[in-house]
Amino acid sequence: MRTNRIMFSTVLGLNVATSTLVVAQELPWVVFLDDSSPSVCDVVHAENAELVVLAESGNLVLVTGTDVTLGDTLVDSDGNVLFEGNPAGVIDFQFDGDGFRTLWWTGLTGEVVQVDGFTGEPTPTTMRPDDFHNAACDACVYWDDEAACAEPEPEPAPSVTVCGQTILFPMMLSMLSLTALRLARGRHRVNRYSGRYERPELP
Repeated sequence: MRTNRIMFSTVLGLNVATSTLVVAQELPWVVFLDDSSPSVCDVVHAENAELVVLAESGNLVLVTGTDVTLGDTLVDSDGNVLFEGNPAGVIDFQFDGDGFRTLWWTGLTGEVVQVDGFTGEPTPTTMRPDDFHNAACDACVYWDDEAACAEPEPEPAPSVTVCGQTILFPMMLSMLSLTALRLARGRHRVNRYSGRYERPELP
């Protein structure tokens, strides 16, 4: 039974599938979220290889060893895999041999496929997802370009220059807030004690 739904949407300027399929950050591949568990995976497992789905084109990329884009493959919006335009199985979450729900390319009869490393052509096997152990979920372990998974540098806080000194904008806001608070308190004291004294009239 299919347990993840896939629909195309635009996230961070990329057309990606949400699984729900989403882009966790600006990655070149899509990330799958399982509707039936907390699993979040972007590695698609075959019998002999690991793959990812390119966000922009929907092509599969073989990431075991040197990354190879399999141009004759295509993953559609329902998670179905096409090879040379013909049905070639489906990508879906399944229980692996460790009891975790991980991502698998299974053939039309439910077995895990074997993938030709040059063409991407799948061939059936007798293996099922629960025959495998230690299935990975993080494609950054396999992707050749480490920069794709690098943490972005934090942006410096905005600053202003006052009397030749550079002051961080948040600090300046705090100083202005404290100054405004002091002025408000001072005004309150003046208003409280500056009332005019009126002598009571004698009978």
